[in-house]
Amino acid sequence: MAVQKKTLKKASAAKEIAATKETSGAENKKDVAPKDAAKAVAKKEPAKAPKSSFSDRAGSVSKYLRGVQNELKKVHWPTRKEVVTYTAVVLASVAVVAAVIWVLDSLLSLGVGSIVS
Repeated sequence: MAVQKKTLKKASAAKEIAATKETSGAENKKDVAPKDAAKAVAKKEPAKAPKSSFSDRAGSVSKYLRGVQNELKKVHWPTRKEVVTYTAVVLASVAVVAAVIWVLDSLLSLGVGSIVS
């Protein structure tokens, strides 16, 4: 009995495969999409999205603002001491870089001045 069920399942599976091939009209992948089929397909204009109403846009804006608020809750806000420290580091770095650029500029202008004169 079990052998008959297996045979019936195999036979029905084979019939389904044959029916699928007949309905699709394709024996292999080459038959599915011929090269000329792409040329035959007419270009369709893209579907225009319907204009959204004021309530839809207002809902989108409120959703965006809720998202912004949620993200701002996750931000690490520095303390006053941290802000003062970070500001001092930035100002010191800017002063050092400015001094290096001034020294290099002075040396180059002296070199160019001696070459020209």
